Amino acid sequence: MGFLKKLVILAALVVGVVWWYGRSLPREHKLSSAITLVQPVDTVWRVVRSVGSYHTWWDDVKAVRRLEFPRESYEQNLGAAGMLSVEIVREDPPRRFVTRILNLNQKDYGGTWTYNVRLTEAGTEVMITEDGWVESPFYRVFAKVRGHRRTMNSFLGSLGAHFGETVSPRERN
Repeated sequence: MGFLKKLVILAALVVGVVWWYGRSLPREHKLSSAITLVQPVDTVWRVVRSVGSYHTWWDDVKAVRRLEFPRESYEQNLGAAGMLSVEIVREDPPRRFVTRILNLNQKDYGGTWTYNVRLTEAGTEVMITEDGWVESPFYRVFAKVRGHRRTMNSFLGSLGAHFGETVSPRERN
């Protein structure tokens, strides 16, 4: 058997194993991360709720554009990660709001982020809960390797840095 033929068989085998493993991973997930800041709740709320300004302090977001939809919606340019469109689906200021992925440019994943901002004895806690799904078995493997909390933790870390605080996101659930 020639080298090229062996290489093709090996590649097909690897793709098959990755697909099979991805099929064994759950489609849906729900997870949370939180940080505590030494800032007033109203100050933190204003920054977290200003989705259109994320590009000014969140490292992952390169630009934000307001979309013309019935609900308040934004398109976020995530650089090499592509574009992501979200809409605000619920809000209870200054404690909570929920965004939902609009799936305008992709159909491989979706879900919601619930942002909770509350006063605790230690300061202002910001917790994000992702209630999401990943369709493709290949993307499920990628998400597992990359870490489902990576984007959430990036948001929380950048939020802390925006306020001049060093934070370590805590996994919840």
